[in-house]
Amino acid sequence: MEWFANLLRHYPELAIFLTLAFGFWIGKFKIKKFTLGTVTSVLLVGVLIGQLHIDIGAPLKSVFFLMFLFAVGYSVGPQFFRGLKKEGLSERRAEVKKCLFCLLAKIMGYSAGEAAGLLAGSQTISAVLGVAEDTINQLGIPVADKTDMINVMPVAYAVSYIFGTAGSAWIM
Repeated sequence: MEWFANLLRHYPELAIFLTLAFGFWIGKFKIKKFTLGTVTSVLLVGVLIGQLHIDIGAPLKSVFFLMFLFAVGYSVGPQFFRGLKKEGLSERRAEVKKCLFCLLAKIMGYSAGEAAGLLAGSQTISAVLGVAEDTINQLGIPVADKTDMINVMPVAYAVSYIFGTAGSAWIM
């Protein structure tokens, strides 16, 4: 198993593509009427592969993050504006409830990285990760603290994403 982890550490692109492949494969499975879906499955597989401590460089992170944002925006962009016309008020109430839950996380003393990851995942807003990483990098704190905060963001995002998706559906 160690040879496989070393291979992925040496070729982080391979780790990303394996994460996508296994995530899409797992996302197709159904248990009765329940399915994780491809996005949640890819995120959870990414958390598992991330346990191998694979260092992904900043340019590669940025490219794949931007590709992810483009794909999400391309698929849901038109629905967003139609949804504002039809169910705008009920969605605003749901957003207020979500904000209160995010405030509770802040009160509980999470670091900026944990809070940003939980916010992004629970709200299913991936763009928060990029903004939070840039903001954390501008803080006047030691580099090790910045790295710790940035590294915990995707884990918190992936763990809370399924609850954000299911919670939004339940609240709506």
